Amino acid sequence: MHFTTKPVSLSAFALSLLSFAAPVTAEQVVVTSPCQGAVSPATAADMGRYLAGNWNMVAPGTGFTTGTNVGQVSLRFDEATSTLFMEGGGASVPLIPIGMTRNLGEAEPPVPNFDASIEALTPLGLSADEVALVSGCVNPARYWWSMSIGGNSSWGALAFIFEDAASGYMANSAGGSRQMQLSR
Repeated sequence: MHFTTKPVSLSAFALSLLSFAAPVTAEQVVVTSPCQGAVSPATAADMGRYLAGNWNMVAPGTGFTTGTNVGQVSLRFDEATSTLFMEGGGASVPLIPIGMTRNLGEAEPPVPNFDASIEALTPLGLSADEVALVSGCVNPARYWWSMSIGGNSSWGALAFIFEDAASGYMANSAGGSRQMQLSR
């Protein structure tokens, strides 16, 4: 048996290698920032996957609430429900997206009704324009949460200003409140 070889062009060889690569679909989104702009393809699920992981929390008291809570929280994305959860200290609460670019019509209002504006979520009450100037992001990913145990309730909100930092606050039905800063 005799084989003959024909010269193969480099472009033909490259094309043949590409046929073995996994296909890229339009649904695959790579999120590189918690910034949501008008042109961002990220959905709430994409952002949830991006933010999932361990975060360090520092939560100094405000008003008559004294002391600083320091600890770790986990953000976990549940694929079955497409929900981002914040977990720590034995509790798990869903984080509800506020105005995600692809989910504007689906955004639920905070319960109880509280201020989840950028100004309320930054320690110095920065305006949305000031946050955009500092972070380069006009619309950072924001989430609210609430939970009730017995007759007590607590709630809060977070804005993910940078890929490794979030700020917000939490409050409870007893009148306590804390600023929250998360970092990873």
